[in-house]
Amino acid sequence: MCDWFGNFTNSSFFIQMKNLNRRIFLIHSAALTSATLATQASAADNKMKAAAPGEKLSETDAYPKSMGFKLETKNVDKVRYTRHTTEQYCSRCQLYEGSATEGECSFYGGRIVPAGGWCKNFKLNKSAA
Repeated sequence: MCDWFGNFTNSSFFIQMKNLNRRIFLIHSAALTSATLATQASAADNKMKAAAPGEKLSETDAYPKSMGFKLETKNVDKVRYTRHTTEQYCSRCQLYEGSATEGECSFYGGRIVPAGGWCKNFKLNKSAA
C-alpha cells in the first residue's frame, strides 16, 4: 500500500481512493449548494414579509433595532451613538417622504415612521435644513 515516506506503491488503490474522494466531494457539494439555496429563499421570503410598505415600523423589529431606530429622537442612546444630535429626526432625512407627523422611509422599504424618529442611517436632507 504505502512505503515509509507515504508514497502509494499500489497505483490501483490510489486511483480507487481518488475516484472515491471525488465522488464524496461532488455529493457533499451538491448537498451544500441545495441547502444554501433553500436557506436564501426562505430568508428572502421572511425579509419581504417583514418589509411590507405602509406598515408602521417598530423599535422591536430585528433590523430597525440593529440600526438603532427610535420612535423619538430624544430616546436615542447617546453613549452608543455619539454623533447623534436632537436636530436629527426622520422628517429632516433624505430618505423620508411624508407629512409633519409621519411618513414613509425608503431605507425601511416604505414602512411608516414617525417624523420625530431616528436611526443611525440618518442623512440630512439639504432642502429641509
